[in-house]
Amino acid sequence: MGTSLAHEPKTLRKHKFGGLLSNRQFLFLWIASTFTGLSFSIYLISETWFVLQALKAPSKLGIIMMLTTIPRVLLMSVGGVMADRLKRSHVIMITNSTRGLLVLGLALLILNSSMNLYLLGVFALLFGVLDAFFWPANQSMLPTLVKKEQIVRANSLVQTTNQLSLLTGPVIAGFMIKFGSFFGVFVCTSVLLFCSSILIGQIRYPDHPSTDNKQKEPVFRQLKEGIVYVKTVPYLLLTMATSIFVNLLLVGPLNIGLPLMVDQHLKGDVLSLSYLESSLALGMVAGAFLTGILNIKRKRPIISLSLIAVLSFLNIFLSQMTALWHGIILLSLAGVCLSTSNIIAPSLVQEMTEKRMMGRVQSLMSTASMGFIPLSFALVSALLSSGLPIDMIILYSSIALTVFVLTVLWRSKTIRTID
Repeated sequence: MGTSLAHEPKTLRKHKFGGLLSNRQFLFLWIASTFTGLSFSIYLISETWFVLQALKAPSKLGIIMMLTTIPRVLLMSVGGVMADRLKRSHVIMITNSTRGLLVLGLALLILNSSMNLYLLGVFALLFGVLDAFFWPANQSMLPTLVKKEQIVRANSLVQTTNQLSLLTGPVIAGFMIKFGSFFGVFVCTSVLLFCSSILIGQIRYPDHPSTDNKQKEPVFRQLKEGIVYVKTVPYLLLTMATSIFVNLLLVGPLNIGLPLMVDQHLKGDVLSLSYLESSLALGMVAGAFLTGILNIKRKRPIISLSLIAVLSFLNIFLSQMTALWHGIILLSLAGVCLSTSNIIAPSLVQEMTEKRMMGRVQSLMSTASMGFIPLSFALVSALLSSGLPIDMIILYSSIALTVFVLTVLWRSKTIRTID
């Protein structure tokens, strides 16, 4: 008995992650996702600081973000159908390669001092179009590479490294901008996107389009089939509805608010912003790691929503931030909540969805959640233009989100009856 107990921890660890780490196709996706996540985190903070410092247009930051999200909303459902009809690895490879070329073109325009707000808006719009096809393929690919019982841990591994990318990306971008140039940081982003495309191209698995009659159906008929499918699963409908309000009240105030609070309230530079974003990512790494170890299987909807409530409560205090270290502590805790919730909820959706419908369901979920993000950016921009301070915007939106999530937890029977 003593011998059995002595070997149990090692056996348990092997059971937890050994099967995933020996899956060559999953490893390619995992590493490629790391490169993609790193490129996105570097690009986003670089674009934000370019608008604030190089173009001197803080009031236009929300518009640039809107131009990225609007095509996602309009085209995401079509992207989901394409993810079910085409080889997903090819969709990811093409979109990332194209984005790599776009960022390289952006870098060359900056080098020639030809970049302006209008051109940046065009690049943002094109990025949004590519995102609409990238995300459904990317989100629906993992369940085809691993066993059903491995989905939570596979998502945990991918999310952990993605959050590590979000942790290191802002710091890399901050140092490259402060001690180098915007040209250099965008070239670095382009190289990372090309590396990700190459790795995705190495994946070999039965992910080819179906040859049955469904494959011959028109795109919009398949899209309608996806909508009908979602309507038959109450949890999917509730998740979509909840995502709409969470993104409306969270994404705009935080994405626009953090750079503005650093620039206007803390009087900081790009490194200060990178420290805040990295602290959020550090918390997300911790949350992803913890979720992978615990492999939560019971009361997941309740846990996920409760963490969002805690996150919104932390944002109330964040709105009153007066020192950099205040923000670092609060965002680290918020990152734990956000990451854990973002692993639990999508994993449950993936488990409940048939693989043949995965791309369409993922795209519909993303469309629902992203549909109000442009409105969120627009509202924040309008409130800023009307003279309402960014700290008050974050405060009011966080209070509203806390009340909404607590109401859903109190009133929804579906949330309480699903594990």
